[in-house]
Amino acid sequence: MSVDVDDLYHRAQKKLADRDAAAAIPLLELAAEQLPGDRAVLRLLALAYFDTSAFAPAESMLRDLVDQDPLDADALHMLGQALERSGRSPEAGRYLSLAAGLDPAYSASCTTWGGRPT
Repeated sequence: MSVDVDDLYHRAQKKLADRDAAAAIPLLELAAEQLPGDRAVLRLLALAYFDTSAFAPAESMLRDLVDQDPLDADALHMLGQALERSGRSPEAGRYLSLAAGLDPAYSASCTTWGGRPT
């Protein structure tokens, strides 16, 4: 069976824009199977997991993204947010601070965890 990954991705984006993250997850999981390691697909899937409060799979995916690119401020920030929502504030602070150091737009989150705005 041939799967149009671009179609899956765009349908998932629309679901997320319509605030239906739960419907986006199966589309993105199928896209991730077809394009393993594709950062755009994995990032969107992590966001969908996050938006459905599935913080454990979001964390796992975000850790993989951060391992692949430790300077990815967006992934660092989302990982910090997932950890914070999982009740792991001290660990979250590390990632939120790193994100704020890389991108000043994230310094408000960093300040929440004792960091200094850049």
